[in-house]
Amino acid sequence: MIKDDTMVVVRNRDRGAVGYTLDNNFHRNFEPNESKKVPYSELAALQYAPGGAYILEHFLVVEDKTALEALNMTVEPEYFYTEADVRKILLEPNNMDEFMDFIDFAPEGAIDIAKDIAVKEQIPDVRKREALSKKTGLNINNAIMVNQVMNEGEGETEAPKERRVKKDAETATSEVASKPERRVPQYKVVTK
Repeated sequence: MIKDDTMVVVRNRDRGAVGYTLDNNFHRNFEPNESKKVPYSELAALQYAPGGAYILEHFLVVEDKTALEALNMTVEPEYFYTEADVRKILLEPNNMDEFMDFIDFAPEGAIDIAKDIAVKEQIPDVRKREALSKKTGLNINNAIMVNQVMNEGEGETEAPKERRVKKDAETATSEVASKPERRVPQYKVVTK
């Protein structure tokens, strides 16, 4: 049995900030990929707060297996995957069975990381793209194509414009000088 004051490492696996407020108006916020030590009693209170069990299962990773047992949380190995682990599964060739296990058993936060990596890294395995698209509803092929189109123009500077008809400064000046002057009518001002 774990004591209430035992400090437990908790990591935010999500790409965004994750926070919760407990009944005693205590609020804790985790920035992306941030780890904090929190007392076990806080995790137990979070588990019974509205939405707390979902946060613990999908967005935060409780790094202590004893604490997980005390919280009666049964987790799959994919629960503990870091971003580096997800990247390895996506980009490593010939591991389709491991990838399919990841797709079927990983928590929502890990799947979100997989979507981001798949698009940014343009995973080459078409089967993995299709499986991830089917699981998430995001068409990975289209997302990669949109990213490519959006990134095409970045970094390019506009080339200086060149004249189609070559003119030197003297020719341009003489052309302006040879044009007839505009006549302005002269009016006589009459005052009374």
